[in-house]
Amino acid sequence: MKTTMKFFIYGLLIIALVLTSCSKDGDAGSTGTAGIAGVDGTNGTDGVDGTNGTDGVDGANGEDGANGNANVETTVFLNPTWSTSGLMTLQVPGITQDAFDYYLILGFVKEGSIWYSANGNQAVGGYYKGYYDIGRYFIRAYDFNDVIDQTRPTIPEAKVIIIEPSNVILQSGNGKNASTPSNFRKIILAKLLHAGVDINDYNAVRNYFNITE
Repeated sequence: MKTTMKFFIYGLLIIALVLTSCSKDGDAGSTGTAGIAGVDGTNGTDGVDGTNGTDGVDGANGEDGANGNANVETTVFLNPTWSTSGLMTLQVPGITQDAFDYYLILGFVKEGSIWYSANGNQAVGGYYKGYYDIGRYFIRAYDFNDVIDQTRPTIPEAKVIIIEPSNVILQSGNGKNASTPSNFRKIILAKLLHAGVDINDYNAVRNYFNITE
């Protein structure tokens, strides 16, 4: 009887083990809390700077701009001659009707290395007097007794400088501030006087208007 009971108990245990091993798995458990982030690693050492590149070749210099003044025209005469009456006649196309009417026109002659004005400025042995017409500039030589000098020395160079008025409006009819030709020249002369320029001094005029030699 005891033996039969043992077998019966063992049989129940075996069946229980079989049923337990064949049972369905349970539901997955909830996700655990994320772990704390690890400490950042140490930065690596900076690399060595690369070698600087070679400088490029400098570009060629640009050409110098032309000297001069947009409102000034200079006509140069090399080795001009005198007539037997002591008159020098210079052909100047720049003396147009407008130039004759409105512009300031200056003449200069050179004796040796010195420039003299043709505006009655004293020269060696006398003085020069200039006047003009359309297309021509005349220079007359006088001695100190105001007599025409017919024995003037050789002149290596003469210049006629035509100065155009700028920023001047010519009004006609009922213009409130109508200008006359004489006023135009007065405006130029006043501007030169204000700037301290002596119109009888060639170098002063040349420097002011940046006239090339």
